[in-house]
Amino acid sequence: MAFDEILAQVLALLQREQRLSYRALQRRFALEEADLDALKDELIYAKRLAVDEDDRVLVWVGAGSGPHGFSGCLFSHRLDGRDRHRLHSPRDSHHDVGRHS
Repeated sequence: MAFDEILAQVLALLQREQRLSYRALQRRFALEEADLDALKDELIYAKRLAVDEDDRVLVWVGAGSGPHGFSGCLFSHRLDGRDRHRLHSPRDSHHDVGRHS
C-alpha cells in the first residue's frame, strides 16, 4: 500500500477513534518504524492534526478554520500527564496559563 493510502486510512481512523496507540497502528498497517515516524511527522508537524502523548499515543486535535487547516490553538506537540493544561486558545494567552483547572 502506498504511503498516501495509508495516511488517508490512518487519518480517517484517527478522526473516528480520537486516540490511537503507535503499537496498534504498526500492527494494523504492518508499518516499519520509519513508516510510523513519517506518519507522525505528517500528522503532528506538517498538518498539525494530532499531538503525541507520552511517546505512545497519537491524539486527534482536528482541523479548524485557520490557515492550512490549523485551528490556531497553542500547544506543545507532545503532551504528557502533567502538560495537558498547556492546550489553550490564543485568547487565553493573557491569563495565567500555568494555572491548573
